[in-house]
Order: sequence, then C-alpha cells, then structure tokens
Amino acid sequence: MESNNLYHHILKYLFLGLGIIMLFTSLLSWFFPELFWVNGEKMAQNIVITLVFGVIGIVCFPIFIAIKDKFVIVKLGGQNVIIKNGEYERKINWMEVESLSLIQFVYPPLYKLKIKGDNKVYWFNTDNEFIKASGFVKDFSDMGDLIQKKKRELGI
Repeated sequence: MESNNLYHHILKYLFLGLGIIMLFTSLLSWFFPELFWVNGEKMAQNIVITLVFGVIGIVCFPIFIAIKDKFVIVKLGGQNVIIKNGEYERKINWMEVESLSLIQFVYPPLYKLKIKGDNKVYWFNTDNEFIKASGFVKDFSDMGDLIQKKKRELGI
C-alpha cells in the first residue's frame, strides 16, 4: 500500500500555491482595483488591503520552505516501511518506527512518522476514505487499517 500521489502533491505545495495567489491578488488590487467588487461596488485602491494580501502571501513562502521536505510518499508492507522523497528512498523495518500518529483537523488523513535514532519527522497521507466530525478524523482506508493493526501489534 502506498500514499496517494495526488494528495501528496496537493498538501506539499499548498502553501506555495496560496502564497503565489495572495501575492498576485495583492498586486492586482493595487494596480487594477477596478477588477475587484466589494458589496456590489468597484473597489478603490487601498494600501491596507494590498499590504494584508501581500504579507499573507510572503508569510506562506517560508512556511512552504519549512514543511516541504517533511511530506513523503510511504509504502507500507508486512515487514517493511519504504520512505520516498524525490530520488531519496529509505527502507526500514517496522521495529525501527518510534511513533506513528494521525494528525487531526487535516483532510485527507495525514500521518506523522518518527523513526528511532532519527530527529526528522515525516508526514504522509493515505487515501480519501475517512469520516470527519467536529474536525476530528477517522481513517477508513486500507492503509489506515494496516497502520492501526501494526500499532496494536508493535505497541507504537
């Protein structure tokens, strides 16, 4: 079982895309304010709106840089866990997994994986088979079932 590739890329590049959109909107609101309508009226040039959108866009870029290497593709098997990040591929045994937990309030289900002796934390997603209630997520994918089974067996 392997992480969903589409959701992996969406989650990984979300802040980059959001930052580009916010900066583009900021520039458009300053140079072409007549393109925007607020309460049925054309917007006037406003430095506050331009700065707010610009600052949000600029803040998104460092967030993207900070988290982009945490997102990986994980392939789970009966005995091994394979972690792929671009060209990098690492094969570990289930016994080397220190912790594996579901990150709540993120859809589709996103897991946090920590390996013994490694300070790095990896994030990976499963398929889009989940239930959410009040923000909390319950993963019903086959990969989620295997994770729960391994956590019970190994006491992770």
